[in-house]
Amino acid sequence: MDWVSRIKFNENSPLEVQGHENSWGFQRHSPKIMDSSHWHGHVEINYLFGCSADYLINGQKISVPEGKMIIFWASIPHQMIASEGDGEMVNIYIPLHAFLSWRFSDEFISEILHGEVLVADNLHLGDQLTTSMWENDLASKKLPLIMQVIDEIRNRIRRMSLEPYSTFNLSNTTELTDKKSIVSGLCHIEVILQYIADHYDQKITIDDVANITGLHPNYAMKLFHRVMKISIKQYINKLRLQHAQALLIDTNDAVLSIALQAGFGSISRFYDIFQREFDKTPQQFRNDIAKAHDNTTAET
Repeated sequence: MDWVSRIKFNENSPLEVQGHENSWGFQRHSPKIMDSSHWHGHVEINYLFGCSADYLINGQKISVPEGKMIIFWASIPHQMIASEGDGEMVNIYIPLHAFLSWRFSDEFISEILHGEVLVADNLHLGDQLTTSMWENDLASKKLPLIMQVIDEIRNRIRRMSLEPYSTFNLSNTTELTDKKSIVSGLCHIEVILQYIADHYDQKITIDDVANITGLHPNYAMKLFHRVMKISIKQYINKLRLQHAQALLIDTNDAVLSIALQAGFGSISRFYDIFQREFDKTPQQFRNDIAKAHDNTTAET
């Protein structure tokens, strides 16, 4: 659960991310003008504390006033081109599979996946203090605190989705972009992602995924990998592992029950995928969480 402090990009191509698609990230910094657009697979939150900023989002200029919280899918090419004020920004990077597993409303998710930038009408009085607390908790590298930060980020986004927010109507212009751009095909990707988010705890085949888009299975797989930088199978397993981790932390359910609830067809398959991903068994993961929690409690 080491969080990256910034998303690094290939110097030869600003559109190529350096393998952080499945990592969480947190960064606090002064606004910095970007030389070119870049993209990565996260859902990104930007807090603008005491500053404003202009962005290019897929070639469309938007201006975000001071004291706003925005959220967008960073797979859309984006670039900060101007800023005003002596404040600071906080960037939070959320792996897409984690964001979709939180199951916000279809409308909220659809706007983000269609390339829209959502703007909370107002920051809350505690947002700046809360992000400072998150930063300190992440620096502690204590797993229970890190998992608490993730829960609080999820709940902050949920509150935003329930309160008034604004958009820039960018999704209406997406279809006018060059068909060779990264945005091409996102309508199919959104359908695939939503289908997987709704069914990852069930058996899913490539034919199932292709049928809901009307695409040939081979093309659906290639398109998904081109945009998401991960195969459909790997992505499904990421969602299942996310679900399993939450159950291992929050419940006392048996490991077999958790494997089935998360969509793994067998306990052996669950153990194999989990250990390959985390270099420990599900039970060892649960024990480590409990031990870390006990140590944190003892210190306080």
